Formats: sequence, structure tokens, C-alpha cells
Amino acid sequence: MLNNLTECEEGDGGPNSQGDATSKESSPFINSSTSDVEKSQQYDGKNMALFEEEMDTSPMVSSMLSSLANYSNLTQGSKEHEEAENNEEARKKTVQAPRMGTIMGVYLPCLQNILGVILFLRMTWLVGAGGVLGTFTIVFMCCSTTLLTAISMSAIATNGVVPAGGSYYMISRSLGPEFGGAVGICFYLGTTFAGAMYILGCIEILLIYIVPAAAIFKMEGLEGAEAEAALLNNMRVYGTIVLSFMALVVFVGVKYVNKLALVFLACVILSILAVYAGVIKTSFDPPDFPVCVLGNRTLVSKGFDICAKTIERGNATVTTKLWRAFCDSEFLNATCDEYFTNNNISQIQGIPGITSGILAENLFSTFMEKNSMLEKRGIPAVLDPEAPETNTNRYVLADITSFFTLLVGIYFPSVTGIMAGSNRSGDLQDAQKSIPIGTIMAIITTSIIYMSSVILFGACVDGVVLRDKFGEGVNGNLVIGTLAWPSPWVIVFGSFFSTCGAGLQSLTGAPRLLQAIARDGIIPFLRVFGHGKANGEPTWALLLTACICEIGILIASLDAVAPILSMFFLMCYMFVNLACALQTLLRTPNWRPRFKFYHWALSLLGMSLCLTLMFLCSWYYAIVAMVIASCIYKYIEFCGAEKEWGDGIRGISLSAARYALMRLEEGPPHTKNWRPQILVLMSLDAEQNVEQPRLLSLTSQLKAGKGLTIVGACVEGTYLNNQPQAQKGDQSLRKLMEVEKVKGFSQVVISSNLRDATSHLIQAGGLGGLHHNTVLVSFPRNWKQAEEHHRCRNFIEVVRETTAAHLALLVPKNISAYPSNGERFTEGHIDVWWIVHDGGMLMLLPFLLRHHKVWRKCKMRIFTVAQMDDNSIQMKKDLMTFLYHLRFDAEVEVVEMHESDISAYTYEKTLVMEQRSQILKEMHLTKNEREREIQSITDVSRGSIRRKNPSNLHPQRSIAEESVGGSGEEKSEEESVRLSRPRQVQLIQGKNATPTPTSPTSPTAPTPAAMSPGEEVQMTWTDDTEKPNNPAVANPESIKDMFNMKPEWENLNHSNVRRMHHAQKLNEVIVKKSQEAKLVLLNMPGPPKNRTNKTRPMENSLYQNYPFFADIQVMIFLGFGCLLAFFRRYGFGGMVFNFLIATFTIQWAILVQGFFQFYYDGKIHLGVLNLINAEFACAVVLISFGAVLGKTSPVQLLIMALLEIPVFGVTEWAVVKYLKINDAGGSILIHIFACYFGLGVTFVLYRPSLNEGHPKESTSYQSDLLSVMGTLFLWVFWPSFNSALTFKGDDQHRAVLHTFIGLSASTITAFALSSMLSKNGKISMADVQNVTLAGGVTVGASVDMMISPAAAYVLGILGCIACMLGYKYLSPFLARRLRLQDQCGIHNLHGLTGLISSLAGICAILLATEETYGPSLYQTFSHRAPPEGDPLLAELQELIPDLEAGLGRTAREQALFQVAAVFGTIAVAAVGGLLTGVVLKLPYLASPSNDKCFDDELFFNVPPDYNCVNGPQDVAYGPMFSETQTKLMLTEE
Repeated sequence: MLNNLTECEEGDGGPNSQGDATSKESSPFINSSTSDVEKSQQYDGKNMALFEEEMDTSPMVSSMLSSLANYSNLTQGSKEHEEAENNEEARKKTVQAPRMGTIMGVYLPCLQNILGVILFLRMTWLVGAGGVLGTFTIVFMCCSTTLLTAISMSAIATNGVVPAGGSYYMISRSLGPEFGGAVGICFYLGTTFAGAMYILGCIEILLIYIVPAAAIFKMEGLEGAEAEAALLNNMRVYGTIVLSFMALVVFVGVKYVNKLALVFLACVILSILAVYAGVIKTSFDPPDFPVCVLGNRTLVSKGFDICAKTIERGNATVTTKLWRAFCDSEFLNATCDEYFTNNNISQIQGIPGITSGILAENLFSTFMEKNSMLEKRGIPAVLDPEAPETNTNRYVLADITSFFTLLVGIYFPSVTGIMAGSNRSGDLQDAQKSIPIGTIMAIITTSIIYMSSVILFGACVDGVVLRDKFGEGVNGNLVIGTLAWPSPWVIVFGSFFSTCGAGLQSLTGAPRLLQAIARDGIIPFLRVFGHGKANGEPTWALLLTACICEIGILIASLDAVAPILSMFFLMCYMFVNLACALQTLLRTPNWRPRFKFYHWALSLLGMSLCLTLMFLCSWYYAIVAMVIASCIYKYIEFCGAEKEWGDGIRGISLSAARYALMRLEEGPPHTKNWRPQILVLMSLDAEQNVEQPRLLSLTSQLKAGKGLTIVGACVEGTYLNNQPQAQKGDQSLRKLMEVEKVKGFSQVVISSNLRDATSHLIQAGGLGGLHHNTVLVSFPRNWKQAEEHHRCRNFIEVVRETTAAHLALLVPKNISAYPSNGERFTEGHIDVWWIVHDGGMLMLLPFLLRHHKVWRKCKMRIFTVAQMDDNSIQMKKDLMTFLYHLRFDAEVEVVEMHESDISAYTYEKTLVMEQRSQILKEMHLTKNEREREIQSITDVSRGSIRRKNPSNLHPQRSIAEESVGGSGEEKSEEESVRLSRPRQVQLIQGKNATPTPTSPTSPTAPTPAAMSPGEEVQMTWTDDTEKPNNPAVANPESIKDMFNMKPEWENLNHSNVRRMHHAQKLNEVIVKKSQEAKLVLLNMPGPPKNRTNKTRPMENSLYQNYPFFADIQVMIFLGFGCLLAFFRRYGFGGMVFNFLIATFTIQWAILVQGFFQFYYDGKIHLGVLNLINAEFACAVVLISFGAVLGKTSPVQLLIMALLEIPVFGVTEWAVVKYLKINDAGGSILIHIFACYFGLGVTFVLYRPSLNEGHPKESTSYQSDLLSVMGTLFLWVFWPSFNSALTFKGDDQHRAVLHTFIGLSASTITAFALSSMLSKNGKISMADVQNVTLAGGVTVGASVDMMISPAAAYVLGILGCIACMLGYKYLSPFLARRLRLQDQCGIHNLHGLTGLISSLAGICAILLATEETYGPSLYQTFSHRAPPEGDPLLAELQELIPDLEAGLGRTAREQALFQVAAVFGTIAVAAVGGLLTGVVLKLPYLASPSNDKCFDDELFFNVPPDYNCVNGPQDVAYGPMFSETQTKLMLTEE
């Protein structure tokens, strides 16, 4: 298929196509528009190929010369404008743009754009400052970034026809108009500032290296800031002049720029070749560029002619100009600069050559501070650090502070320009082939040039010359020029013309890019820049470009401008990579690039590199660039283009939506993220118009455009027949949503009846995790009327279904009286009657409403109800505190409901309700029918009595009067109450309660009201004068008999009577308090889960677990507290700090353990078991506390508890959840963990001076007695500690017995061993206080197992022996050898015994068999129970009904898990303790000094007799350290 359109009609070429919103692809084939005739004309006379196929691949010399003659580095459209300006016929017919190949069209333009000013002016300085390695890293990163970007760009460029506009069009058509506009502007700004950089480089070459005398602001004699200011002012003046001249050239005609394109290219190539030639020459003939050095400081070469202090002339010594520069006269006895006097002058070779080995010296970076002197490495210098610096203008100084990230920002512009080929895509013969090949070839070529330059400069040039940015030390020569061959002027003039050409090209390309953006119309305020001269030349865009470029000129520093344009180019490159990655990952059907060597990972890597380089260059410039791009993005999104370019953002939006929906499915939302996601149930009339539009007004006011809103409606019928009505209804909903500014979705459901349709909406609304949590439905209108009764029934079903679905239900009454969005309340109140505590949702509604302008000035009042037994003052304080935490501003009032006599009306109404229930039973209805009828009667009764407006209210009006007087002229509820008047309030209670009128009456005979067939039995109270109208329902006689029954007060349900009485009284209070409110909000209780509303108190776990809790409380606060008070001067610290840490730790453990073990349904569930577990965690901390007793401050102890509890909580959670071990007594998780955690802490807090004891580290008679009392508390209640969390029954019984036996055995053994091991045969109190408790630990791991009493006794003896020997021999060894000052010997009482207990538990597990335990084996070892689905499990559950499925482990497997738990716990505890010790060793934690250890006086106000009681000289104890210090002293007796 051929396309006969001209090239300018194609989407990929021609000036007329530039700025088009859509590329005009009229042919599915690439470059198919050139006919055979045009091909023959194109090659006619230019080739002599035998076959036509060779013409594209084998052009002859004449064709090549012609291409060179037509070479242009301008962006697409520039040359067409030039020809259109000079050729009158061109305006009448389409311009035929020249078609170029890969070399001329892409490779050389990219080469010329990439190689530029930074290479010639800053590359040597970059190598000198950053070192060869650092600079090579920078070059490699930047070149890798551009290469990856080029790969992404090639994929985009080969995915269909590349339209005119290059990179801007590629990005905008891939990422959409918002991203396209933002990136287009960034690319435009980058190109504009690049023009400023090139102009500044041009001026720098001109004023410093070519014509220094042309400077307007002279710098001779100036130094420091003055010299810098003069240089910048020269740059500004000349830069403005050059900018004006270049802008004028571009305005007059780009043909002049085009004529010089080949010259500019030749300058670049020749300059680079000259540098390489110079490098080669240095290998055998290095140039003579001497550098004069004073000491190790480089001197400015302009101030002298001879590099020496003096010279020998004849027989006399004559001073030089250098002498006179540093001395006050030319004589040898002159006073000279001190540094000049103390150091020698030397001369080094600036370019020693590639074979000199200077590369090793230049490998590493030498960053310098601003105004610091350039120093030569390896040369000694004599410097007086106190002497002031003088004559600094004689030295070469650093003009800026250099650092790595600055070098990155300055260098990156040298690798930009890779878009030159894609910007000229319309001029290419085969854009899809040329752009990838040419661009990547150019990047590879320039990367090789840059990388080789870094190495060659470092290998040829001395470091001081490299760091001499302006060549001040080499006679003002361009440093790279000193290396060039045959002359430095080749580089000087070559770089000058190159920068001039680059500046002209930037001023030519930037306006056209801005014109393309403006013509797209995506940024409205830029549309004026889309216009230009008659030939399309962008005049206005050129003017704006010149103004922005002037900003860069005024900055005047090449080093400051370079990072700015780096930001914008990096932003553009980042989005090119993003576009390719998105298209690849989304796998859009139209993504079929011909360039196959791309991958989304490469694109993401390129994007990451771009982002990294942005912040490396300058983090604040990066933020500014991102802010500019974000502002442009939001501006375009808000008021810009409404274009659909088939971009990838819509695809990513769909993918992101799907991902977000899948994430929402992962778990329930946190309470902090909860907000009402509303399903609004609307009703439609016969014409499918919305009946209650104010319902959407309320929705808009409630939502304020946030969250999910689904507006649903129902159509009765079938889908096939009623689809048009559904579509019309959906249009009505959408139109109303747009009017009311409700952001959400509409949904119309068709079903055979409205009831089912509403149910379908409630069930199926939303998508996945994004579904409604609140239903908003209006209270049914005219629900008392028989013809509207179906509305009431549907409403009741909605209430039931929302309750079953756990949804919140909002029911506004009198919805037509609600304000529209255009109304305003200048004052008033929103009253909240907080009847049912719902966690604060009712408070949230007025808070949300007050965000809307309608309710903004209304104040919030909250009422709550207090009964007689309640403390009203305390309730008000609590509620105000609750509101403070919720951050709500509201008035609070507590309404007291006094217990008055229950009125007769309440009895009568309750009796009637119970009689109605009895009637329905007599009608022999099914259970479901009976419940439905009871509910219907109840709901009808709830609304049977209405309050009128205040003007119509009469306190003595009876029900009969209301029925008779209001029956014929009753108005609808919407008409009876307006929003500005007192609002109608209705309180809905449970099934047995109903709202009542404000005045009771005394009817004598109940009579059923009129009833139509198929409706419920409706009954009201009337006067005796009224005649009943009884239709025949079921058995009329029985009904009549029932209604003639006399009230039997004693048979009434008094709970129901009291509820109804409270409801009546509450209604009266609400009417009274909220008469003037603009809105009244009430919350209603849902149906009770327990219909009998009765519980069995004795089944509460409190009665089973509280005794254990109380026992453990005694152990924690009394046992540990007294036990730790054994030091004579540290009794307060031991007991009080125990109190402090215990209370803090228990609270902290409740939260940590609650999160890991008791957290579900978004809450931490709290009970007595939580407290017991928290006290176990507290015991862990208190045991660890024993290791550092007396050596830490309260702050350190609190921090230790703060850190230890999370480590313990995670360990406990991991062991319990994943390893699933048996450890009823906590030997592993409590004792072993606490021991090794404490040892880790004390290892870090090691105090060498305490190894030989401390004067205050002694006990007294009273302190030992107190400590023994703690031991007794622990001993007595230890069985509760070990058995608290075991299975109730036999396991718990065994645990108590085994613990008592083990404790008894260890006690007897302790007394015996203490006497035996003592030298005088006496009993040590330290042994009594500690070793007697060892048996409780050793039986812990196997305490609930069938180990027999004998085994428990043996374990108690073994634990006692290990503990005793540990105190006697192991503790001193650990203190001397391992730096473990175990103050209370926790390693003996808890570590060693814990290990023995773990080993005993493992043996008990291995020996446990079903023959021994019976079926209870699988209760004691629950993880050995059969897994779910195992037939054996069903058999066991017949024997043990509450047996749960296990893991099916064998005894050996369970034992291995026990071993893993032991070693894992030790490892985690030790590491956690070491890290905690490091934290505790930080300063400012009030750690006591060595002399203040074991002393209460440091932290407490001690009594006056503190220093007089039991001092070291106390004769009762004799020596300074008593025998009772066996557990304290860390050396042998």
C-alpha cells in the first residue's frame, strides 16, 4: 500500500506538522511516502550503483560531498523557515526538506552538541580537583546515564513514526499532556540555560585567553572578592552584548547560523585531534611549560620574569622582580614576607609527559576551599601556623570551594546534547533506523573521548597545573591548550568558535521547542508564543528565550550555571526513561519498537541514575526543578489541555487502581484511616427523575469531595425490558451529582422488586476492598399511609441488612427541609445526643459537616445521659477529655435522668406490646413470619406518635385528641418541620422499646385500627367513645378475648417497662434541650447479639485467672522488691527502683505483647491474661536488673526496660508462633532470656574498679532480714508463677505439685551445702536468700509434664547444687576473666538452672508417650496433636472435645525445636543486651560514679540517721565486708 502524500503532510516531517496534537500517520508503513520517481530523482546524477538496492548503502563521493554541503545542526523546521523566507514559491508549494542519513543527520549533530565548553574549559580542572579515579567515576556515571537514556529514547523513537518536535513529542505522546508539558518546559529551560552557559564560556575564553586587555572592569591589583566581582561584571556586560548579537542573528535569519554549522563542527573535531596529538608528542618531546613554586605554593606567573629570588650578574647578586613582589625594597637586606624568606623557589615542569609517571600523583582527589592556595604535593615547606597570610594575590588561589557533588553538577552538561538527532527526526531519511544507531554511536564516541581525556590529562599534566583553572601559573594559557599540538591557539580559537556555534544553536532550538509546546495548546498562557513571523519563525518565543538566557548571563559564573541546566536536562532524561519503562511494563498493545535492545530494568536504572545525579549535583536546585515541573503539571491538569494522545499515564492509572484495590484486600483498614465511604440509596419517580435531591446535598456537605461515594438507585422490572429506564435514571443521577458537586460513582440496579434491588446494592456496591462502610437512606415519607406502607417495610429491611453487614446507617428525617449547598447558617448549633457509645463516630459527623461552608459557623454541642448512680461531674470531665483527644471543639452537657415513678402510660404501652406478641403466637404463624410481624408492629408503633411544631405543642394533649383531631388533615413529615425550627426527634430502641408521646393518657379499652388484607395487625389506644373496626384475621374471637384481658401488672417484663419509661423521658429532654438546634444527631443501638441479654458472671475468666494474677503481683512488687534491698545503703534503690521499673514495664509490655499476640480486628484485646503475660515480661526485666543493681541510674534502668521489652516481645512471639515449644514455667523465655540479656548489659557497663569490691557493697542485719522476706514471698507464690498459664485441670495441678517439691528440695539442699561449704560451718544468708529458689526454676520447663515427684525432687537438688557452686566459684571467674560483674548472681540462679530445666524438659518430651499420658498427651504437648484432616484427630476429639488440631510433630521433632529455642533465645538476648548496654553507656544518662555506687543518697532524700546505721565499722559484723557478701563479692573469700 503506497501513500501519495507529500512529506510535509506526514506526521514525521515538515514545518506544518510541528505543533500538531496528533501525528498524521496515513500509512501503516514507515517512510512509505516517497515514490519510486522521487527516489530516482533523488539519486539521479549522484550515484553510479549498478543496483538500486545499493543506493541507500553505497553513496558515492559526490553524494557524500553533497551531504556535507547540506549539513546543518539546527533543529527541524529551521531550514524550512529559512527557505520559505527567501523563496517566494515556497509559500505556494510544500517545501521539500533535505533527507539525511545516520552520520550527517544524527551522529555528527550529537557529537557536536555533546563535545563542548566543559571539555575545553573545565575538564582539566575537574581531573585536578577530583583526581583521575574520582573524575573517571563522574564521567562513567554521567555517560552511563546518557547511554541508558539513549536506549530508552531509541525504543520510543522506533515505536511508530516520530513526529516533528523530537524529545518533547516523544515524552508528551508517551506520558500524556501533563507530563509532556512539564518535561517540555524543563527541556526548554535546560536548552535556554545551555545557551547562557555557552555564551559565558565564549566570553571567558575571549577575556582571559584571547584579549585580556578588553576587560572593562580591570582586575590588576585587585584580590579576593573585588577581583571576583570585576570578573563577573565583565562576564555580565560582554555576555549581554554577545547574547543580543546572537539573538539578532537568529531573528534576522537562521541561514547564517546554518552556513557556519560545518565550521563549528570542524572546530570541535580539530580541537580534539590537536589534544590527542599533543598527548602523543609528550611521550617523546614534552613541551616546556615551567611552573614557579615558592615552598609548595604555586605562584602567579604574571608578576615576575625569572623564577628565582636572586640571580648572579657578573660578580654581584641581583634581586629579581619576584623578590620585589615579596619584599619592601630591591636590596638584599630588605624586609621580606616571612614565608618567602623561609622557603625556596623551585621550578617544576607543568607538562612532564605521559611517560613521567605523574599519573600516580593525580589518582586521588584534592578538594580545596575557596581562596586557598594551590600547593604542590611532595615539596616540603616551612610554615608558621600563627603568622598571618600576606601577599596572597601572588599565589594561585582557588576561586570556589570544590567538592565531589559540585564536580558532578559542573561536568554533566558536557554529556547533554543526545537529543540532537531526535529533535531533527523529520529531516532524516529513516528516523527509526538513524536515531538509535547515530545517537548511541555518538554517545559511545564521546564517552571514549571523555574517559580517555581523564586518564591522559592525569598522565601528562602536573596536578598544580590541572587545578589551575584559569592557567595563572602557566602565563595565563588555557590549560588544555598547553597540551595541544601544534599550538595552544588551536584549542583557544577552536573552543571559542565551538562555544559561539553552540550558543547560536541553543538560541535557535529553544524558541522552536517553546513554539511547539505553545501550538499544542496544553499550557494556555503560552499560546502567544506559538505565533511568529509569516514564515513561522518564532519571534515571540525568541524574545522570551533571550530574556531567560539573560538570567543565566547575570549569574555570570559558568560553574554556577552548569548545575542549573543539569537539573533540567536530567529531569527530561528521567522522564524519557520513565516513559520507556512504563510502556514496557504496562505492555500496551501499541508498544512495538523496532529497536529491540531495551529493557524496562535498564530504563528504571537510567531513571534512578538521573534522580541520583540531580541530588548529587545540587539538592536545592533539584527541588526547585521538581517544584517547577510539579507546578506546570498541576496547572496543565487544572486548566490545560483536554487531549487524549493514547499516553501511558491512563494505563498506569488503571494498573495503579488495580494495585491499590489489591492492597486494600490485604487487611482491614486502621481506625486512623477510617472515614465514611457512603452508599446513598436514592429513589426514582416514574419518569426516572430523582425524588429527593437534598439527599445528595447532604452527601456533598458530609463528604466535601473526599473518599468513596456511590449513588445507587433501583428500577423495578427485568434487565431486558427496563434497560432504557435504567440508563435514563443513571443520567439523572450523574446530572444531579454534577450539580451538587458530588464526586463518586452512580449505579442503577434492575430487579423484579425494589426490596431485592436495594439488597443487591448494599451487597455488591463497590469493588474489592474499596466498598462502602456507611449507608445513607432517607426516612420513608408518609409511611403511616397504607398505600406507602411498602416503603416502611423496605426501610426496615435496609436497617436489618446494614446491621448484618456491619455497616453504619445514616437516616436523615425531613430531608426536604435540609439546606442546599447554596445556603449559609450564620449561627446555630449542631446537637449530638450521644446515647450509645460508638467510639466517636457520631462526633465525626458534625466535624465533617462543619468543613462545609453551609455548616461552618454552627457550633457543636454534645449531650450525654447520666443515670442516678452516675457521677455527672466526672462524666463531663471524662467526655471533655475524650473530645480533647479526638481534637474536637464542642460544648458538653450531661443530662441527668432521675429515677421517678414509672408512669401508668408506660405500663399500658408495654402491656399492649406484649399482648400483641401473644396474639401473633395464637395466629400459628411460622417463626420467621412471627418475628417479621413483631418487628413491623414495633416499627409502626415507633412512629405512631409524632411531635408537632412548637406552636402546636400542648403539654396536656392526649393520644385520643391527636388521633381524632389529626386523622383527616395530617400533613407529611417533610412539610410539618422545617430546618430552622425545632427538629423532629425520634429515638429508636430495641424491639421491646418504642418512643412515646410527651403526655400519657389513660385509655380503658384497646381497639385495633383499620387494616387491609395482607397487612400487619395495627393497634392504637383510643377513648371509650371510639368504635372498633375489627376485620376478620385468623381467629377473631380469640383476638377479641385477648384484647378484653385485664392488665396483669405483676406479669409484665419490668426491664421492658423501664426501657420504655427511659425512652419517654429522654424524648422529653431532647425536645426541651434541642428546640433551637439547626440539626440534631442521635445514635441508635443495633439489635443485641444476645437476645436474652443475660450473661453467666461466674464463667468470666476473671474468676479463674485473678488468683494467679494476685499471686504474681505479690512476687513482682514484694518478692523482688524486698529481695533486691539487701545492700545496707541501697535499700531504697533496690525496693523503690523495683517498684518504678515494674509499673513502667507492665504497661509497656501490655502494649508490646498486645501488638504481637493479642491484636486482631484492629484492636488490642485486654484481659487478665494480658496482665499475667505482662508481669512475666516484667519479671524478665527485674531479673536483668539484678545484674546491674547499684551501678545504674533510674534513667538507665527505664531505658533498659524500654529496650528489653520489645526484644523480649519479638523473641517470645517468634518462639511461640514459629517454634511452638513447651515452656510452662518460663525457664527458656523468662529465666534464660533475662539472664543473658542482663549479662550482655553488664558486660558493656563493666567497671574495673569494682572487681575487688566496694566499701558500700555490704549488707546489714536489717537489710538481710528484708531480703529474706522477699525470698519467702517468692518461695510461697512460685507455684502460681509456674502454673498460671498451664492447661486448667491435671496439667495445672501437676505444675503446682512439681514446683512445691522442687522448691522444698532446693531449700533443704541449700541449708546443707551452705553449712558444708562455709569455713566456719555456719549458714550464709546469701545462700538462704537465693539458692533456696533454684528448684522453682529447674522444674519450670517440665513443670506440667508427667515427670514424677521424684524427678522434681532431683531437679530441685541439681538446681541448688549448680546455683551454690556458681556463686562460690563461677561468679568470681566470670568477673576476673570475662568482665561480667554479675551483681546479684543471676547467671547462677537463672542461667545455669534455666539450662538444666531446658535439658530436663527436652528429656521429658523425648520420654513422653501415649501409654504414659493417654489422650491428654496431645493437650500437654499440643503441637504433637494430629493436624487438621487426620482421622486420628476426630477420634481424639471424641475423647477430648476441646482438643485442637496440632502440627503432627514427633517427640524428636519437638525436642529439636526446644533446642533451637534455647540457643536462639540466648543469642537474641545476648545481642540485645550488648546493644542495650551500648545505649546505656551514652553520656547524660546520670550514671553514678564509682564512689557513688550502691548508695541511696545519690537519688533519694535519705533520713538523718542514714550515715549512722550499720557503717563499715559496725562491731556486729566486724570486718568491712561480711560473709553475707558471697553473692555480691566477685572475688573468692
